[in-house]
Amino acid sequence: MYLKLTVVGLLLLGWTNLAIVFLLVNVIIISFGKRFFAGFCTNFASEYNVASNSLKIELFKELNDMNKGEQISILEIGAGPGANFKYFDREAVVQTVEPNLHFAKYFDENRSKFPKLDIKDIKEGFGEDLSAAGIADASVDAVVMTLVLCSVQDQLKCLEEIKRVLKPGGKFFYIEHIIGEEGSIIRTVHKLLMIGGFWPFMADGCCTDRATDKVMETAGFGKLEQKKYDLPISEDAAIPFKLCGGIVKPHLMGVATK
Repeated sequence: MYLKLTVVGLLLLGWTNLAIVFLLVNVIIISFGKRFFAGFCTNFASEYNVASNSLKIELFKELNDMNKGEQISILEIGAGPGANFKYFDREAVVQTVEPNLHFAKYFDENRSKFPKLDIKDIKEGFGEDLSAAGIADASVDAVVMTLVLCSVQDQLKCLEEIKRVLKPGGKFFYIEHIIGEEGSIIRTVHKLLMIGGFWPFMADGCCTDRATDKVMETAGFGKLEQKKYDLPISEDAAIPFKLCGGIVKPHLMGVATK
């Protein structure tokens, strides 16, 4: 819809060459976007881990302390290249569900580094329908999502699925970027980026205007602990990370217990 309106508008203004370029870019993104996005996200994830290292250690400490001495079952939704595996410092069976299988090469390279973890082959699927990926009711001790709730089609449906697959007392660990606070400049930027679906189109469905903290409060977990913070970005970080990190600077992390 927005693509057609843009192209028509450019043609009416007599900017034919620009309309052609716009269409070509659209075709390239549709054809190769997921492959490119997998490569970009793998690089981004490495720098993100550097920036978020202490925060991820803090978040996953509770996961590493669960059922001490036992091998637990972990499900990671939107595992991408497996950037969180290094924080699972325990014996565990790890299942992953990922809609973009262009991550598989990076995923396989990464999982070989963690022999303590029994990491199963990546499964194609979506957070809103984990049963389609073969994840049974009350079958996992922990679910992990980092920077994924920003791009699912239906956050509440995804959270219902997470509650379904968690065992009683199971825990959901998450880190997400969220929309900026009321009255802030970054909130205005977040809303502008969503006009015409620009940012979701460029970033494989990522949305900058989601108040995931509010959604979590209504999701019906038995216990919820979460906190907001700003993503720490080093002055030494690469320029692409500074740009993207600046856009998603408002953050949220938490643990929800079924």
